[in-house]
Amino acid sequence: RGRDDVRVRVRYTAEERSKFADIENVRVRTPMGTEVPLFSVADVTYTKGPSTITRSDGLRQISVTAEVNPVKITPGEVLGDLEAEFLPQLRQRFPHLSYRFEGPQTDSRDAFAGLAIGFPIALLGMYVVIATIFRSYVQPLVILVTVPFGLIGAIYAHLAMGYMVTMMSIFGMVALSGVVVNDAIVLIERVNGYIAEGMPVFEALKRGGTRRFRAIFLTTLSTCGGLSPLILERSMQAQFLIPMALSMAGGVAFATLLTLVLIPALLGILNDARRIVRHAFTGHWPTPEEVEPARNRVLHEDDFYGTKQNDQPSFSPADPETAVAK
Repeated sequence: RGRDDVRVRVRYTAEERSKFADIENVRVRTPMGTEVPLFSVADVTYTKGPSTITRSDGLRQISVTAEVNPVKITPGEVLGDLEAEFLPQLRQRFPHLSYRFEGPQTDSRDAFAGLAIGFPIALLGMYVVIATIFRSYVQPLVILVTVPFGLIGAIYAHLAMGYMVTMMSIFGMVALSGVVVNDAIVLIERVNGYIAEGMPVFEALKRGGTRRFRAIFLTTLSTCGGLSPLILERSMQAQFLIPMALSMAGGVAFATLLTLVLIPALLGILNDARRIVRHAFTGHWPTPEEVEPARNRVLHEDDFYGTKQNDQPSFSPADPETAVAK
């Protein structure tokens, strides 16, 4: 009408469209100009349609949800099959169709995106703290080697208990990274202490493992024992947290076994590497003790405090009050 477009919608009266049977009376005009019954040119089936029509950015959308039986298949396998086979075929039939995964999938993507940034920063912070304590740039790397061991143990624990790796499992693995390094810190600190006292390097490695075995074993036992009630719980409320507990318990147990065996071996390899580097610069082979930074720890402490570490105040045991005062 002039410069304006006027949209006209024509429909049957309320009485003629109030019953399903009225569809049988619908007539369709053919290109030849004749009218024929709808059922003579179309196959009609009755299905349940959406109760509401929602739109996003002006486009009609519909949400499809489903429950997955974890005994037979996992949500990841279902989504992978949809993206590989069904959805491409559907888009061929309907070129203007677009789809995206929402709900838990969106939460998972957001969580992983945050972990991709936060986890390396956490590892860097752990490295800085450990390097400051040990006054070494290499020994913190040896300690951080236990982090992958913990992740492997967490996955094995899920396989042994028949659980799938979920988002809570990933969170448990992230928390596990700050726990598994404790055993390695305790072990290496004791080894460095023996080296600082003048003990040979490889004797310090053996003595350190023997000395710290009980502390490491009891720490692991108490951690796994404390998490076992949650892992063995069968109530619906606990099913959400069991994967996280499995990650913690399995990772700590697996990492402990490898810590007692592999960390001393890595320290021995590190000592050999230091000797090779020293030989490349000086031309002579140093002893294993000469290349260990820990051997200078006592000297640094003496310079800081201004007195020998072994110096003790002298007093006469015959005079307890004088002894207490001194």
